[in-house]
Amino acid sequence: MSTTLEPEGDYDGVPSYRYDNTTGGSVLSHHRRWDELAATHDGFRSSVSHGFWVITNGPEIQRALQDWEAFSSKSVTALDPDPKFLWIPEMLDPPLHSRWRRLLGREFSPNAVAAREAEIRAVATGMIDRLSGSGGADVLDTFARRFPTQIFLRLMGLPEEELDVFLEWVHEILHLSYEQDPDRSRQLAAITAVSDYFQEQIALRRTAPKDDLLSRVMTWEIDGEPISDRDLHAFCVLMFNAGLDTVPIAVGWALYHFASHPGQRAAIVADPSLIPTAVEEILRVYSFVVPARKATRDVEVGGCPVKADEMVMLPLVVSNRDPERYANPTEVDLDRTTSNHIAFGSGPHRCLGSHLARLELNVAMQEWHRRIPDYRIAEGQDLEQTGNMYGLTSLRLEW
Repeated sequence: MSTTLEPEGDYDGVPSYRYDNTTGGSVLSHHRRWDELAATHDGFRSSVSHGFWVITNGPEIQRALQDWEAFSSKSVTALDPDPKFLWIPEMLDPPLHSRWRRLLGREFSPNAVAAREAEIRAVATGMIDRLSGSGGADVLDTFARRFPTQIFLRLMGLPEEELDVFLEWVHEILHLSYEQDPDRSRQLAAITAVSDYFQEQIALRRTAPKDDLLSRVMTWEIDGEPISDRDLHAFCVLMFNAGLDTVPIAVGWALYHFASHPGQRAAIVADPSLIPTAVEEILRVYSFVVPARKATRDVEVGGCPVKADEMVMLPLVVSNRDPERYANPTEVDLDRTTSNHIAFGSGPHRCLGSHLARLELNVAMQEWHRRIPDYRIAEGQDLEQTGNMYGLTSLRLEW
């Protein structure tokens, strides 16, 4: 992917480009493009599909994320302003969103997450031990995508033997480019399959509850009313996408980074107390989530005259690699003391599962480097990253 964008003119006095962040590219090409755009623009108009605004000013991105009254979460994907499916609680605005968050907060609190550490560590060590003697592997397929996903499946009470089907659905929902799926039909088909699957799971729990999150959510009430099957579906689809995609991407970036920075890898092997800082820096430098919001009224943000009902893309990477906030912002610094990044978002929709994600990432790095301390990127592979959610497509390591 070239980092140069050719202007198409302007739109209400703001530069217009045919920019589509869902197109894949070479490793870190998206991050570098955002760096370049942020250095020259506060915002611009993308002419892709229906058209949408893109904000490339770090403070303005954070302001928009925190202003839920002007920037609604009823749509969170710039290319899909009128989604056919609802994700709960992500696509809810306060005060209803707040009621869901209070209930779910108990399940993802620091204490609740800490209680699962032994199980999480056992899953990680088992997978890594099976890999350690192999001499190398595509670590995304064999570890990064499977370790946190298995934890999620256990949390939700879903069958682990169906993991491969789940991962395929996630790919279709979150990682197709506009060119691959211009009418979103493949995405819609995968969302429908997930919804049908959870309809079956909900019916099973209604007759035979288990000790899992889905069964517990069924017992909750919102505003004095039991949660409907429709809302349960919306909740399950969100949990499915979040649980099977975000932490795997972060684990992949962490292994890529330490494979390509042997000095830092040696430092965390020698001193594992550096790993928590390393995890925060990986999350910051390799930020991969690109949320969007739908304007509820005419509003200006990043110099863009946004009209009501228009979509606004808010790339977290711009804020997290902002030279006004961080010295050497594109570098992982194991001695950095500032950890106020927004890799988990900002405002009322900040990631509910951040405590679980942090624990999984720390455990993954601790146990991997305890068992496979010396590894490298295998030669002869073209490292590429997906669009939309910026994860690597594959990563073969040798040890």
